[in-house]
Amino acid sequence: MYGFVREPKWIAAHLLTLLLLTAFVTAGVWQFGRHQARGERNETVVERSNAPVLGAADLFGSSDGIEFQMVQLKGTWSPDDAVLIRNRSHREMAGCHLAVPLAISDTRAVLVVVGWLHQSSCDPNQLEPPSETVSLTGRVRLSQKRGAIGARDSLSGVLTSLARTDVARIDQQVSFMLAPVYVELMTSTPSASTAIPVDPPPTHLGPHLAYAVQWFLFFAVGAVGYPLVLRRQARKGDAENLGPADD
Repeated sequence: MYGFVREPKWIAAHLLTLLLLTAFVTAGVWQFGRHQARGERNETVVERSNAPVLGAADLFGSSDGIEFQMVQLKGTWSPDDAVLIRNRSHREMAGCHLAVPLAISDTRAVLVVVGWLHQSSCDPNQLEPPSETVSLTGRVRLSQKRGAIGARDSLSGVLTSLARTDVARIDQQVSFMLAPVYVELMTSTPSASTAIPVDPPPTHLGPHLAYAVQWFLFFAVGAVGYPLVLRRQARKGDAENLGPADD
């Protein structure tokens, strides 16, 4: 009845089905893992956002466990050291981030992402970064690094724009010692710039759970459907072998 399953074309079908089912399960597990990781990250964001506010000195030690915490800083902007972080969007509009060191002493500074600028304003030659003394509240973020893929910034020279907020790279071209983390501006007195504040870290779970369910459903359809296809083919073969009934 099922002798056809050993035919070459059906063996190929078995292998293809097995490959697809494995891919469906793998994709589902991966998406579910992303869902769990997102939930854990959201808990971290909320917990650290409600933690005690840090001071400038706290940013120059270990960066472990301080990302997303609030920090209060007081200092003077260093407009000559301002840089643009390319390819940053806001509400689906293209633009960049304006990052300016805030000098908190004669030798130390903290890199502050002042906000988002529209693409039309992302011209280093036309920048007017803030220069006054300010007191501000911001959100601590870890320095960004290039992953397996992505644009590369030059390792030497003075850059006016970068592909990412790489504090170590910016530290090479300023006269201050920068803290190893950077700060996203939330409030300042007086206003530091007309730039739009950077959106806070999202705390929604995203679509990963729905994607995981979708992949597992694909697996279920394949796991149930393929045996039914084989059963139907077997019955079809039996009917053909029996042929028409004799008169």
